[in-house]
Amino acid sequence: MDHQTAFLDRILARYPSKQEMVVSVAETLGLSKDAIYRRLRGTTVLSANELITLSDHYQLSTASKTSGADVSFRYNLAEREIRHPGDYLDQLTSYVDVILGLPDLRFYLANPGLPIFHEMMSRKLFAFKLYLYGSTCWNFPGWRTMKYRRAMIDERVLDQARHIAKHTHRVPGRELWTMGMLSATLDQIEFVHMTGRFEDPEAGRELLDELHKIIDHLEAMARAGKKFLPGENPAASDVDFHPAHNELANNDNALLIDSSQQSMLFVTYIMPNYLLSEEEAVCAISRDWFRSIEDHSTSLGANGGKYRDWYFNRLRGQVDEAAKRMGIQN
Repeated sequence: MDHQTAFLDRILARYPSKQEMVVSVAETLGLSKDAIYRRLRGTTVLSANELITLSDHYQLSTASKTSGADVSFRYNLAEREIRHPGDYLDQLTSYVDVILGLPDLRFYLANPGLPIFHEMMSRKLFAFKLYLYGSTCWNFPGWRTMKYRRAMIDERVLDQARHIAKHTHRVPGRELWTMGMLSATLDQIEFVHMTGRFEDPEAGRELLDELHKIIDHLEAMARAGKKFLPGENPAASDVDFHPAHNELANNDNALLIDSSQQSMLFVTYIMPNYLLSEEEAVCAISRDWFRSIEDHSTSLGANGGKYRDWYFNRLRGQVDEAAKRMGIQN
């Protein structure tokens, strides 16, 4: 919280009064004045995206005044042009190889949608997501007018995705989820189905079936309080898993890789691309934010009980409702 106070004080120094500063920051972040006052008091932690937005808007370093250092963020598209899905997976693999060598490793993940590491467990679903990214944000030649088919995505690329998912499931983690974590994926499947962009008319049904499998596996991990791969025995896992539900916080697309040696913050920027910072000032604020939000969230883990059952049944109901709208019968 000391990092946040120092950062906001530097913005406050630019205004003749706190009230004017609050009005300006509220407009910049698209939040209410009350929300800004909570951040000034320290009762709410700046999210990673809010920190970056304010840093860019005010041209301020996110490091403390005494550090004398500028904070840097790397953008993955500036490091390598994504010309096909394999480029993106190669890039992620290079980071995973470095991350797995860190001691006392743990993940903090906040995501309003279905986290990418869980999507990667399903070859069918992740192939579909890569098609969407290729035809939108990566703008691969010809893909915008192509109908989706599994053969568009090389099996080697899907093997890489499975490799990444396998290793991330060996890292202890705390995840913040919302009730709308499936919304974007369901909307995408429904849109492609309704606009006739599935080459195979059964593809929509298959993807909804995959979502049911993912929900079942997430629930099994949550119930056990352990991470494990589909088909593995939960009792054999020693990898702690702590998911929690929170609808009141601004759940950023943010992943904090935390270890005793080094920390890294990945923030989604034009999904699925990302900004990366290894600056301790940024990671410290993000770490405080995760812990603060988790304290005010409802556990979906091993002690979740009926609340956990309610949550996952709601997710299943969302998939079933999408199937009805698409005219898919069980």
